[in-house]
Amino acid sequence: MRKLGISVASILLAASALGCCVLPQLPAIRIPEINISVPTVAIGELREMEEIVPASGEDSVDVSILFGAGELELGAGDEDELLAARFVYNVDEWEPEVTYDDGELSIRQGSGGGIPAGEFGNMRNEWSLAFSPEIPLDMDVKVGAGDVTLDFTSLQLTELDVDMGAGDLEIRFDEPNRAEMGRMTLDSGAAKLGVFGIGNAGPERVRVQCGAGEITLDFTGEWPGSADVTITTGVGQVTLRLPKEVGVRVENRGGITTVEASGFKRLGDAYVNDAFGETETELRIEITAGVGNIELIEVPE
Repeated sequence: MRKLGISVASILLAASALGCCVLPQLPAIRIPEINISVPTVAIGELREMEEIVPASGEDSVDVSILFGAGELELGAGDEDELLAARFVYNVDEWEPEVTYDDGELSIRQGSGGGIPAGEFGNMRNEWSLAFSPEIPLDMDVKVGAGDVTLDFTSLQLTELDVDMGAGDLEIRFDEPNRAEMGRMTLDSGAAKLGVFGIGNAGPERVRVQCGAGEITLDFTGEWPGSADVTITTGVGQVTLRLPKEVGVRVENRGGITTVEASGFKRLGDAYVNDAFGETETELRIEITAGVGNIELIEVPE
């Protein structure tokens, strides 16, 4: 993995700007509250750590991940291992803590966190987490800042909650989810967010909130049923990739926004595709945006 350089000043500036913005059209955004302490800590020797939690016939597991800053990768692993984790870090206080008890798995960055002394770009904090594809997971992920890839392909997901302060976040569902998924919630402060194959995840409800940044939501995939979606953004670009064969209705409740919706019909403040009203499966999407651009792209299956 590559080293990650994060500008603390830019992160604080983005959070500050979001907190004090007074544009009347800007919707209220819940900025993720990720409790990361900020005293100075020393960069030390590079350390590597591995942790295995064997699978033991669990019906389901609640997974909680708290990651401060750096690079985080998540994906499917061996079916006999609930978790196979590899950690690389050079701040002793950030040593990960993994605990598992009675269906609850916790993976946390060390509680003695802080801002590394010296050049921030020399910090290394890299996590690689692999989960069993045979166990349904209720996943709660909190990230302060960084470069995050969550690939849920082949995993069984019943719920997903992701909070991220700043950085790049990519989420993928490249195959249909074998578990019934109730809810997907994504909250970010200032981030580039891309979610691909939401139809394969098959959630009944989706809620996305982003203070500032670029959002791409790809709703293609094998939808098992209809879904209600709410999207709230402050400032930025929102791109929705929407399946042509599924009925889609997008209602814009935005402020100073432009909407590009080639192939969609406009009905008041809403945009619908040709399949809307003709198919059993429907996506009902509401967007509340402050300032920016909304693009609707129809994608053939």
